[in-house]
Amino acid sequence: MLLVGLVVLLVAGVAVGAVALTRSGSNDSAQGNSPSLVSALTSTGSPAPATKSVPTTTAGRASDKTPLIPGFQVVVAPDNGAAYDVPADWTIAPQDTIGGFGQPPNTVAGKGYASEGKGYCPGSTRTVAFLTGSDTADPARVATELGTTTAALAYQGTPGGTPGAPVPLASLDGSQHGVFVETTGTVTEAKPGCATAYSIYTAAFPTDSGTFAMVIAADTGVPRALDAETAKRICTSIRAFEG
Repeated sequence: MLLVGLVVLLVAGVAVGAVALTRSGSNDSAQGNSPSLVSALTSTGSPAPATKSVPTTTAGRASDKTPLIPGFQVVVAPDNGAAYDVPADWTIAPQDTIGGFGQPPNTVAGKGYASEGKGYCPGSTRTVAFLTGSDTADPARVATELGTTTAALAYQGTPGGTPGAPVPLASLDGSQHGVFVETTGTVTEAKPGCATAYSIYTAAFPTDSGTFAMVIAADTGVPRALDAETAKRICTSIRAFEG
């Protein structure tokens, strides 16, 4: 079960960065030389690298909050220069919210935070999503390691997650081409009414010098659980945002 207490909302003053979806023809990133939002991708706990940006075509630009997926709503992360769509009943956090899992230095965190099903069972949130990034240039590796790392941090005390094979993923607007990975696992000591299984859905897209990524952590096997096809659809809605 996705424990609410493990969703860390980091406050201002914590040194975190943002990986930007660069506007067409631009090379700027949201927070220049700030550290990457993913510090748990390496087992050494070494300092996180500088953030990266990903070039997009003009078709990948967005300047309003019109969803690409009919019936969904738009989550914008101006610091990341990015937006994506989630179902209409999800809760979107304030734009400056940084959400994720773990405690520094072992954290997976990001902006563009959205959630669904808070309190659906004792002390748990059914689904959370956010945007993050890595300096690693291999999207398949990033998506896989991000999935297993998130599983370990979000579902502490459970067996490690098992990643599936990376599959190709293209954004709906055609501007991004990357991979999608589903990492699955079981919860051994779930509270009554809470999920006994989970999936971590990760999408990763190559940039000029790193990887832009999305994390969706979901309790599964319970009513209204997020399925892989819907998670993949959410990931395909990622595009650049001009705020």
